[in-house]
Amino acid sequence: MSRVITASLLALGWVVLLAARAAGDELEAAAGAMSASMPAAPATEAPEKPEAAAPELTLANYKMEVLMIAAAAGLVANYFYGSRKNAELASVWERPIADVLQANFSTVGDGSRTLEWDSAADLLFYASGRRHCKYAQGHLMLTARQDPIALINDLTANNQEKLQIEVVLNDDVAGFVFAVVPRKRSKAVNRDRYDISTFAKVAANDKLPSGVVLFSENADATGQLLESGLDKVLASENCLLQEIFVSDSPAEKPESHEFKHVKRLLATIRVPGATEAGIKEFREVLEFVFYLVDYIGEAVRLRPESTKKLAKARDEAFKEFARMAEQEKQEALAKVLADKRRAELEEVEKMSPDQRRKWEEKDRKRQLKKEQNKRTRRVK
Repeated sequence: MSRVITASLLALGWVVLLAARAAGDELEAAAGAMSASMPAAPATEAPEKPEAAAPELTLANYKMEVLMIAAAAGLVANYFYGSRKNAELASVWERPIADVLQANFSTVGDGSRTLEWDSAADLLFYASGRRHCKYAQGHLMLTARQDPIALINDLTANNQEKLQIEVVLNDDVAGFVFAVVPRKRSKAVNRDRYDISTFAKVAANDKLPSGVVLFSENADATGQLLESGLDKVLASENCLLQEIFVSDSPAEKPESHEFKHVKRLLATIRVPGATEAGIKEFREVLEFVFYLVDYIGEAVRLRPESTKKLAKARDEAFKEFARMAEQEKQEALAKVLADKRRAELEEVEKMSPDQRRKWEEKDRKRQLKKEQNKRTRRVK
């Protein structure tokens, strides 16, 4: 964290405390002046109304106003300083991101620039035109240096600057659930992500450091993924790759059977210090993420028994949605039949008495035949 930002926050906090103290002093002075200007009058005489004294135009009488103006000026100055600092950092990190994306995708951004501002501390990118995936999108999250409240929250929560990447894989790649997350986040991930809690389990692996937790659905897929060099990247000192997910199932539990089965690779890369070594390491990890896209599409091959086991697990998990789909189908069919019956009865109302009697006799035979067919099906 920059010393200037920290000093700005301390100065702003000190100004707020002084403003509060000045406000308290003014309230006490006002209360004392009011009590002093209203002495007790004799019971037989009406109290004389004191004359209002003109306020003295001295700086001491406007301490709170001055401090409020100073606080506002400090907030404005901090906003411009923090925004400029984030713009400088965005320019530094846009270069390696753009180089890696342009080397891997035929279309990056809108053609003019790679990163697009979403707020004063958030930048987005989009790229498409690559084998084994449909598109990639990312979110570069910088520290909210322009917002003192958000900045204090980042400091207390130890939030780090990071790049989140989502790669939507092609439909023909292997489908499974796999994740490596920091140990301190493992319980929250297992609780909040539907795909992890439904299909994956915590697995032990001696090649991974103790500070991470491995979630695996299929040992075959997990072993092949770690052989890609992922274990070495995660085990490296001061690893920038914080989290990685590979999943063919939704992260949130679907509310209906009409949900898309999308295969994704999600990665979170910590943004290091903007030094030559930090930029080099950041670029290497980002390149490795896109190398994994090719590795999953070309090298991960599941045995037939593994594929059947994965499909069975999904059929079991999604059978609730299959029942919902069948119920909706039956309800739609019943509505069609009800509408047809209603239209038919409206036509009967327009018939002559003889025509109506003939229709009613025909309808009675038709209903009787339906009942006989139902009984026959029950017997079978």
